[in-house]
Amino acid sequence: MEDVHVDARVAYLLTLTDKALNKIEDYEWYPLVREAIDICWEWIEEKKYSGEDLYEILDNEDEDGLIYIEGVAYGENPYGPQARLVWSCVVDAVCYTAWKAYQHENETSMPQPIGMVSDKYIDDEFMGKIKKIEGYQESLAEHLKQVLLEHYSLASSDKKIKRSEILSRI
Repeated sequence: MEDVHVDARVAYLLTLTDKALNKIEDYEWYPLVREAIDICWEWIEEKKYSGEDLYEILDNEDEDGLIYIEGVAYGENPYGPQARLVWSCVVDAVCYTAWKAYQHENETSMPQPIGMVSDKYIDDEFMGKIKKIEGYQESLAEHLKQVLLEHYSLASSDKKIKRSEILSRI
């Protein structure tokens, strides 16, 4: 995915994560997850949030960030492995979006969880998890890559990404 605009890389993760969210719609924390993914899409479309804003979704003093809740969910183990995989992919997607937001702001100082994110981490960790989610379709992921390469390549880096456009093309 090196040949696409930075926002398209983020859109790739968010789109794949969006497709997996139906696995967790019945869980009590689904609205929090849905809101986090929606905020990340707003960052792509409008740069409406800062890296710090996105990080607050992950980890904050109120202990209601995704990372804290993920730890509680794993500790209590009330959810099955599929839900935990989806949750982990959501955390990865939000971390990646925050990382790109910090970079967009030319910010060199980032919170530790964000500073550990990289394109390689996403290629290895996120993709390894998302592929284990029931219903994942390699053909859809490949088609999505082609759509992003065709419409949001580095050559057309000034083109704004719209969630609705991407979702309508896959």
